[in-house]
Amino acid sequence: MHGIQYWSPVALLVLGLFGCGREPASAPAVPPSVQTLTVSERTVQPKAEFVGRTRAFEDVTLQPQISGQVLERHFNEGQTVSAGDLLFTIDPESYRSEVTQAEALLEQAIAARDVAVLNWERGRRLHPDGMISDNDMDELTARKLQSEAQVGQLQAALERAQLQLSYTQVKAPIDGRISVSLVATGDLVTPQTDLATLVQADPIYVFFQTSEREATRVRRMISNSDEEIDLSALPVAMVLPDGERFDQQGVIDFVDNRVDAATGTIAIRARFPNPNRFLVPGMYVNVELSSPNEEKRLLVPQSAVQEDQQGRYVMVVDKDNTVNKRIIELRDRFGIDWAVTRGLEPGEQIVVEGLQKIRPGAVVTPVAQEAQPFQSETQR
Repeated sequence: MHGIQYWSPVALLVLGLFGCGREPASAPAVPPSVQTLTVSERTVQPKAEFVGRTRAFEDVTLQPQISGQVLERHFNEGQTVSAGDLLFTIDPESYRSEVTQAEALLEQAIAARDVAVLNWERGRRLHPDGMISDNDMDELTARKLQSEAQVGQLQAALERAQLQLSYTQVKAPIDGRISVSLVATGDLVTPQTDLATLVQADPIYVFFQTSEREATRVRRMISNSDEEIDLSALPVAMVLPDGERFDQQGVIDFVDNRVDAATGTIAIRARFPNPNRFLVPGMYVNVELSSPNEEKRLLVPQSAVQEDQQGRYVMVVDKDNTVNKRIIELRDRFGIDWAVTRGLEPGEQIVVEGLQKIRPGAVVTPVAQEAQPFQSETQR
């Protein structure tokens, strides 16, 4: 049995012990790598956003001021008309006859007045010599005054008849775009009949509502003093329904003088130039009010902010690279960033990427990320 070696149990045990001692020890866990950002104050221009609705600068419902039959329509439906343009003609014949009759009665009254004046002039010359009595002179004076009053009365009647005749031509009271005609040629209309509507959309109004809380914030955003605020100097921008910004800047020209008790809101109106009449009444738009003053704000990216039952928070990396949960309070949003009002100090590091790999108390390997200028949503 040459070539065969026999090992004693003691030798085998010694070899096993030496073999176990030569196994490599397990390496320590590597801290996860996360991207961090050193928060700092940046210069921003505070703003507030509201949902508004456009309304015509002027919105007129055309109605006749007399009764009659519509003879002709003088416009194309939907066209732009100017103030003074003829829109409808109502049958004028009966009103012309009233003018003719008033003219005749006025001429008759003028003739009677002239005679009465001549008689009064004669009596005035004869009366001092006693050639006519006092009663006769009083009668001549009364006839003169009555005839003059009759002329004045008939002159007013003629002017009224002429005015009624002018109403047979319905003209545009303002510049604007006219609607479809609500009556047809041959229709009999009265002063209660709607003929058409006419809207003036340059400039155009935007009405929006703001809560008491938001209105207070806007006032503080504009001015921190107790002085009267000049709202007309506040820049106002508009974002259209497709997300594009309107190329004209507006101004606030009206703020209601009380809070609506039913809704708890205040009505505000802005006025925008609309030279190409791109905006039409009834559109829903976003209105942006920007503060005329720039401010320093502590900004953090929205991607770094999380929320749970305790509120909104960020993960802060301390000097030992340990992660801590920090509850914060937020205020305004500036593009992709939030303004922090409480919970953070300039110079602290927060985790902006890799949040899913960490928990409070964990040690991490921070990789600094350079702060990027915040972008507004319209620029992204």
